[in-house]
Amino acid sequence: MQLPVTSSLHIAAPIPALSASMVILLNLVIGLGHILVAFNTGAYLPMIPHVAGSLGVNPAYADWTQANFFLAMALAFPTATWFLNRWGEMRSLLGAFLAFALASVVCAQTTDYDWFLAARVAQGYAGGLTIPISLGVILRHYTPQRRNIGLSLWSIAAITPFTLGPTIGGWITDTLGWRWLFYLNIPIAILVALISAILLVGREAEHRHPPLDWPGLIFLLIALGALESALNSGEIISWWRSNTILFLTITSIFALILFAFWEWHSTHPLLELRFLRRRNFLIGAIGLFLTALFFQGTMAIYIVEFQLTMGYSAWMVGLLLLPMAIFSKLSATLTQWFLNHIDARILGMTALLGFSAYSFWISSYNRTASFDELLWPQILVGMFLGGLFPPLVAIALSGLRGTAEMRGTAFLNLLRVCGQAMGIPIMATLWDRRLIFHEHFLTENNPSGKHFISTLMGHTILAKQIIYHAALLTFNEIFYIAAWGFLIVAGLLLLAKRVVFAEPDVRVRRALEELAEP
Repeated sequence: MQLPVTSSLHIAAPIPALSASMVILLNLVIGLGHILVAFNTGAYLPMIPHVAGSLGVNPAYADWTQANFFLAMALAFPTATWFLNRWGEMRSLLGAFLAFALASVVCAQTTDYDWFLAARVAQGYAGGLTIPISLGVILRHYTPQRRNIGLSLWSIAAITPFTLGPTIGGWITDTLGWRWLFYLNIPIAILVALISAILLVGREAEHRHPPLDWPGLIFLLIALGALESALNSGEIISWWRSNTILFLTITSIFALILFAFWEWHSTHPLLELRFLRRRNFLIGAIGLFLTALFFQGTMAIYIVEFQLTMGYSAWMVGLLLLPMAIFSKLSATLTQWFLNHIDARILGMTALLGFSAYSFWISSYNRTASFDELLWPQILVGMFLGGLFPPLVAIALSGLRGTAEMRGTAFLNLLRVCGQAMGIPIMATLWDRRLIFHEHFLTENNPSGKHFISTLMGHTILAKQIIYHAALLTFNEIFYIAAWGFLIVAGLLLLAKRVVFAEPDVRVRRALEELAEP
């Protein structure tokens, strides 16, 4: 991803330094915009069951609105450079935030599922565009003496809104109603758009018109769209028994092959696939994708199914995740310091082993756990969450600097967000399959239960108990699988080489690394 932000890139003419007051205001506005986008990724999760009820659809369909949001965000990262060079920082930020506000209007007002899904996709794409463009503004307009101010605010905005999102989103859902998330988005997005446009007008670099890799973008869109549609629809239309699923899968594989062939020989590739020839980049990319998949998938199951099957309110589920939000920021700060003193492979393996221990802990409950008992694992996971993604990104970007590091970051961004998008339907499908299996197991191995199920109208209490205990068993199984997944990724890091930090400006390097973190 080529952002015009470093000394190695061409800037047409020097731009006068921002005054101190303008630096502060631009910092606040860009930080607020970044917080807004990151907050919407986490705050929406506890709202999914309520959205499904309001729109009159199955919760599985409501999951699509989050998965497709992430998918659209993933596609935004590699195209942000074209918008930035073609339209400039001011117009790109103005358009992206206004589009985010317009999509929020539709989400807040519509009662039609299709319109809501389309608006969530538009919201994800517009929000995804703002992230690399905002970082480009910080790196380009600030003098080296003041750059640390903007990058410090960027660091604060990187992980805090995502981790605090479920807690605040749960409170909004139970207190104001889920639509208020989108109502609150509107004035904030418009405010950020207008103030950033006023501050940046007349401060544009020379507009360039680099070619956008349209064939690569179309192939990638078809490949990811078909694959995500197959994952979303699989459980509903019986997976491989359905010709639709077979068609979508074959289309995705064929488009992915065409994309790889085209990108490998393209003069201006959308993604630099040649980075995969570097051992560390390949290991870091695979690790980042799988980690994001397991983390986002189990997080969605934790938040949604605790409401649907355990009877928790959205606010109570948010409170369960509050320790994770508190401790994750502390661990993120420590990780950034440790990365300069301790091997990134050791830090990454430590965090992954911590997540594995957390998942094994969650999978060990063989009875209903109290609220206090459920809080302790969240404290543990918070201690490792801040160190989960930075080491993986550092491993992948080892030896890269300047524009190469930025293109690598764009690639990692797409993989990480694709992992988040695919983790939701994969874990949801696993949940549905194993829940049915355990319901049958509990019924078939319980003669009295088998008799009572046959007269369900008279014995709804027993039926609910069977479903409840089947859900507990399924919940344990999913986290057990995730625990082994984190262990496998930890073992994969043993194959990586020692990390080499080639970017001389540590603040720029940290900011680019945080682009590839949730």
